[in-house]
Amino acid sequence: MFHLRTCLRQYAKVGLSRTFKKAETLKPILCALPRSYSSSSTGPLWGGRFAGKVVVITGGASGIGEATARLFVKHGAYVVIADINNEGGSRLSEELGEQAQFVSCDVRNEQDVAALVDEAMSWKGKLDVYHSNAGFVGALGSIEELNLADFDETVSVNLRGAVVGIKHATRVMKPARSGAIVCTGSTASVMGGLGPHTYCVSKTALKGLVRSTALELRSYGIRVNMVSPDATATPMFQRVMEDSTGEPYTLEKTKERMAQKALLPNRPLTSEDVANAVLFLSSDEAGYISGHNLLLDAARTVGLPVPPGFNHWFAGYSPILR
Repeated sequence: MFHLRTCLRQYAKVGLSRTFKKAETLKPILCALPRSYSSSSTGPLWGGRFAGKVVVITGGASGIGEATARLFVKHGAYVVIADINNEGGSRLSEELGEQAQFVSCDVRNEQDVAALVDEAMSWKGKLDVYHSNAGFVGALGSIEELNLADFDETVSVNLRGAVVGIKHATRVMKPARSGAIVCTGSTASVMGGLGPHTYCVSKTALKGLVRSTALELRSYGIRVNMVSPDATATPMFQRVMEDSTGEPYTLEKTKERMAQKALLPNRPLTSEDVANAVLFLSSDEAGYISGHNLLLDAARTVGLPVPPGFNHWFAGYSPILR
């Protein structure tokens, strides 16, 4: 990292150190430095892309949410980690230090979500980014075996939780006439066979919600987008592997298995990949992007796999031409 002490030494050489009575006065200069000075740092970037921004992340205690919280803190943001996993959320908040705090929140409960947004406002007086990330896969099984109680629970978290989150994020972003909302979707939002029925329903409906709210909120300077990853090695997908195979899985075993089956050679999708996509959609660089569903799928949903011996432009006819 480009340390303050190093910076002061450099300025002292040209007789400018007296100009800087306080370390705070160096911030504008550090902001203007090339990003490569700090690109390898694992700690907070002073003057990073999100310096002073306030970010709320639901489902932030593990998996994609945890990776996103770490990345935003690294780029200078203040992050409110929200989750029903009190132990994991508190531990992560303590590790990230004064730039983070944890709020216990069940997104199925509107009062919890309203209090979460209010806590961010009380802490820093604004909300710049709301990452609606809380979700789970739900029950597996055929449509004939579907338990509607399981259906209701999945939709309540994956869809209703996002509705409530966007509602209350809008409440505080609208007066400021700015803000970025990013929902975690799935490749199951655009293609069948990539999750249980209830999961596919919830993520497909979420895509519609993102489009609809993006249209409504654009006149207030609020952008709404969705990032849709393929299967990612997270604690949630670890449980999917266990339920599907009937075998015990650790997170490391899940990562190894997914690396073996990766669509790109030896390059599985990671939580950090998704976090980078969320960071981009929340940034000024994506300032004219709204209503978009950003797929992280290595072209899985673009077309059919190409069988050996077939040209890619005939892949769709491979069942006939074999």
